[in-house]
Amino acid sequence: MKKLILGVVGIGMVAGLLFGSNLMPYAQTAYDKASRSIEQQVPISFQIDAAKKQLENIGPEIDDMNLQIAKEKVSIKKLQQSLERQEDSLEKSRGEMLTLRSHIDSGDEFYVAANSKAYTTQRVKEELRTRLAIHKTATATMEKDGKVLELREKSLNAAMERLAEARSQKTELALEIEHLTAQNRMNEVVKTASKLDQFDNSQLARTRGMIEDISARLETEQEMMSMMPTHFGQIPVSSDSSIADSDVLKDMDAFFDQQDAKKAESKKEVSGEELVSFES
Repeated sequence: MKKLILGVVGIGMVAGLLFGSNLMPYAQTAYDKASRSIEQQVPISFQIDAAKKQLENIGPEIDDMNLQIAKEKVSIKKLQQSLERQEDSLEKSRGEMLTLRSHIDSGDEFYVAANSKAYTTQRVKEELRTRLAIHKTATATMEKDGKVLELREKSLNAAMERLAEARSQKTELALEIEHLTAQNRMNEVVKTASKLDQFDNSQLARTRGMIEDISARLETEQEMMSMMPTHFGQIPVSSDSSIADSDVLKDMDAFFDQQDAKKAESKKEVSGEELVSFES
């Protein structure tokens, strides 16, 4: 580890001496080029699969957003119900305080409550003072809860908008990935067709040449066989051979008659010479 650190420091010092202030730009440029080169070496199909995987990872996030929104809707609904109960309670409290107030305004000395008990006007005033304080506190609490409800409803609406946007973007990204997949598939088909063309110009061309050679040899052998007699030992007779039969016989008779005549004349000459010689 120590040698490694010293080596890195040494390389950095040498690079600093060579490039000076341009060391960092050069290093950044080299890094960018190396990154682009590595990225270019990655197959497109692999990048598409990585994009699909990344898109699938968005699914759990959207599901989590759905869950959070559902929980928030339930909480807001409970808060709305609570506000409704508070409003009903405040309305009832206001009515009871107005009843007590009307008793005080009437000037009666005693107030007969619902439990049939009689209360003095002073006791009614103390009760009214206590009820008013509670009513004010309850009103402030309801107003605060109302503001909280308003804020939470705004947040819920914003979250629902973000969820709808995320769903829309996911659908759009899925369509873009499908488009890229189809485009890459078409490019692969074109590449395959190009390879097949190259293969046709090499392997298929040589195979076609071999077939043509074989066909030529077979045609040559067939032509040679057509020139040979069907059965060995027979006289090949063509369709026009009968045309010259009479001429051949005449020629043969004339030739042999001429030969016989020559031989006979030659014999006569020889016999005459012998007779002359005998007479002598």
